[in-house]
Amino acid sequence: MKKYLIFFLLFLCINISYSYNFGYIKLNVTNPMYMKEFYIDKANYSYIFSFNHYGNINKSMKIEIYLNENLIYIIDDSNDGSGNYKKSVSLNVSKYLRNGKNILKIKGYLKKGNYSPYYVLSNAQISEPYTVPISNFMVFITLMILGIIVVFLYKP
Repeated sequence: MKKYLIFFLLFLCINISYSYNFGYIKLNVTNPMYMKEFYIDKANYSYIFSFNHYGNINKSMKIEIYLNENLIYIIDDSNDGSGNYKKSVSLNVSKYLRNGKNILKIKGYLKKGNYSPYYVLSNAQISEPYTVPISNFMVFITLMILGIIVVFLYKP
């Protein structure tokens, strides 16, 4: 009986989700574009493109993010993260993804001046949001009941 309870508890903690990780992407004057092909077996999920971003662009510069030639986000002077001030973004990109081959393209319109402009997207990934078949409250109640059962079944 204990084996089954432990197995059930472990089963509740399993996170089954797909994630395609692009990692750390840095754009600058000498490297103003990033392009990556990737493949997804698209199912009926919501796909989220999330990343942190920061850099030192000014009002005449911008970063454009495309997914399969569709413009999905623009970073300019009004919403950039600078220095230690990183911003996080999460976008639902389900309608832009295709089953099979996809292309993520990031274009930087950077101008060299008195400094060397750069922009970074870190922890960039496309993932399925984690969902469980039952609510968090029901998971909590189930764990409490199983904990009580284990305590009563434990015989020192």
